[in-house]
Amino acid sequence: MTANRPDLPLHSRAEAAAPPLAGVRVVDFTRVVAGPFGTQILADLGAEVIKIENPLGGDDTRTSPGGAELGGESSFYLSLNRGKKSVAVDLKSESGRRIILDLLATADVLVENFTGAVMRRFGLDYPSLRERLPTLVYCSISAYGRSGRNADAAGYDSPVTAEAGALGLNRHESGRAPVLGAIPYTDLSTALNAVIAVLAALRARDRDGLGQHVDVAMFDTAVANLSFQAAAFLASGTEPALNVRRTAMPRGVFDTADGSMVITCAGEKMFRALCLDVVHRPDWLDTPEFSTQQARIRNSAAFLREMDAIFTRESGAVWSQRCKRAGIPCGVVRSVGDALISDEASEREVVFDLPHPTAGRVPAIAQPYRLSRTPCDYRTPPLLAEHSREVLTDLLGYDERHIAVLEKDGAVRLMDSTQPVPE
Repeated sequence: MTANRPDLPLHSRAEAAAPPLAGVRVVDFTRVVAGPFGTQILADLGAEVIKIENPLGGDDTRTSPGGAELGGESSFYLSLNRGKKSVAVDLKSESGRRIILDLLATADVLVENFTGAVMRRFGLDYPSLRERLPTLVYCSISAYGRSGRNADAAGYDSPVTAEAGALGLNRHESGRAPVLGAIPYTDLSTALNAVIAVLAALRARDRDGLGQHVDVAMFDTAVANLSFQAAAFLASGTEPALNVRRTAMPRGVFDTADGSMVITCAGEKMFRALCLDVVHRPDWLDTPEFSTQQARIRNSAAFLREMDAIFTRESGAVWSQRCKRAGIPCGVVRSVGDALISDEASEREVVFDLPHPTAGRVPAIAQPYRLSRTPCDYRTPPLLAEHSREVLTDLLGYDERHIAVLEKDGAVRLMDSTQPVPE
């Protein structure tokens, strides 16, 4: 652990009813962000998620730069793979593919986020499996979906977000290039859409006994996230205003004496409270340029200059207290660290530690919902190949001689393996 690592409570697994997805088995071929984030949600909800990894090092994010390292694993990997089982199989070998087919025969769900050609090459694409495994829910997560001109194209969050029009909304009105966000919102929301669709497909299977293909595209997700901005363009043909929502005024980031804060003053009732109880400018209520929402929007530059001059006089804490007392939604702009150790995070038990075999303890962030009777089941992320032997013996019924041959041939890696895996 690093010297500055926050002291977090150790999560204890509560005695409760089985989690919601207990009994659901998911075979997980995903890596990087969108896929692993989605399958982690399924794992937290109680599904048995079996992560298939490359024997030659596993998921690339295990050694991803840019974060911290705990017990030989990157914080990037640890944040996206909680509660899974790791099985290391060489999909390029015929024996490895036979293992996968045996495993899929026991599974409810397959999730993959390769380009389309990869699973076809291994004979593990949906058309190849549909008749053999008619009850399987097969979820494909990709940049542009499994149809259309870009069906086999690779993609990451930022380029797809740019092509979907969302990044362009962050372009400054001066014409400066848009700024890439630090959080991959398209990846994360694609994962949420995949989870929703998988659960819907499982519910449909409860009715008719049949699986189906779930096709989830990052591009489609980013377009859907445009929401009312897209609706306004489709209704009028006019491009949305850049980097601003003209639905409330004042709304935005304001510098304070010691930092910045955000307020959203929606409607005239809130504006009246702002004038009388927060900034003490009752004259604004009688100023034609500011007295109505539409007037403030039309004269936003002048109005925001007035707001900026006022807010720099006091600290964020003072303004936050005044706004909240007046019923105006607001928030001080915090650092990531300040947010994670805040009273709100502590009271809601948002962050905690999980026991880990090499790091001792690793941090985790709770799912943003609480189920009163069947809570989430948070378990530690797996080491590479940690569960290979368990799955081969207990689930698939392979004997030790068979496993030894598979290991010798490089089709599978065991966590205690000393056998090199051929490229």
